[in-house]
Amino acid sequence: MSFGNCGSSYPKTNQEERKQYLKAAGLPILVSIQPRHNKDKKELQLFIKTENLTNSNISKFQILFFASDTNRQLLIPDESKTPELICSIQRKIQPNSIYKCLVGPFVFSQLWNSIQVQSISFTTEDQVRHVIDEEDLNEVILWL
Repeated sequence: MSFGNCGSSYPKTNQEERKQYLKAAGLPILVSIQPRHNKDKKELQLFIKTENLTNSNISKFQILFFASDTNRQLLIPDESKTPELICSIQRKIQPNSIYKCLVGPFVFSQLWNSIQVQSISFTTEDQVRHVIDEEDLNEVILWL
């Protein structure tokens, strides 16, 4: 079972070193994702912590996920009409603070095999919208 793409250029060290690296690289957030699942029941739940590494407030934070099967086909949760799984934080994320988000639980009619983060976007207090591009997603995500 895989949880996203694992090919990161960042050396796997402790979380404080990761934060220093991200700040130096100009990447504004660190997202920790802890999947909890019961594959036998085809359930998926994600616990997500987002830490603001900037000196300004972040608002309208969102992460878009997809679950897929062994053939890399996107799966639609039983209670949904579309495949996207969304973590959305609508309140202000202050500098050097951590906010939590729970995604799920979702039940699928098929066994899921992997979780892929499609995008991370947020708006800063000056109303500028930012999107973490695909190249940097692996740098800002820590799978637990």
